[in-house]
Amino acid sequence: MVDEPRNRLTRFSRLAWVLALAICSGATALTVSLAGSAPAPPTATQPIATQPTATHGTHNAARHVVASGVTPSAASATPVAVAPPATNAALPALVAQVQASGIDPGSNWSWIVGNTSTYCGPISGAGTGCTYGEAGLEHTIFSGVPTLALVAHELANAETQNDAVPGLLHQVATAAAGTSWSPTDAVASCLVEHFMGFQDDAAGTWQCPPALAAVVAENIHDTY
Repeated sequence: MVDEPRNRLTRFSRLAWVLALAICSGATALTVSLAGSAPAPPTATQPIATQPTATHGTHNAARHVVASGVTPSAASATPVAVAPPATNAALPALVAQVQASGIDPGSNWSWIVGNTSTYCGPISGAGTGCTYGEAGLEHTIFSGVPTLALVAHELANAETQNDAVPGLLHQVATAAAGTSWSPTDAVASCLVEHFMGFQDDAAGTWQCPPALAAVVAENIHDTY
């Protein structure tokens, strides 16, 4: 028949097509098999397990800042140099404290900071004081950094020089028996003992007994 070669060609073409389809199917199956053995890439909702998240990293950073001393504690802070207080800066407060106790140097009394040797001769010590009278006025000069006891003694000196009568001075000087620098100092130390409650140790070794100190305080302003 005239059409027989065409039919054979058609059967060959079909056989070739089937063979090609089989080869393609095998290649596809091999590709899928190989692809199944490799891990799937991470998606946006599936992070890699070995990589820390941003939140965890921030937490570690915050702990490291504290541990490394970026915010130092009070114990590790560098000390700041503080200027020492000015000399005699506390004197007004000490004077006010003594006057509040009851020791009264009088309205004619004043005090300054200066050179005590001008009126009282050289006086050694970290803090010194000197009280003197002139033209009806009483003056005290402080030098250095006097203690509360010394301030109290000098104010009591001024009160004694203003008000103590000779009889009281003699009575206390007799009791002191030369252990005080002067009768005035002896009386002053009695005033400090009575009003401040301690021995000032500012004029020799004299220690005024509390009973005598009470007598001095009661009679310091007598006029006889």
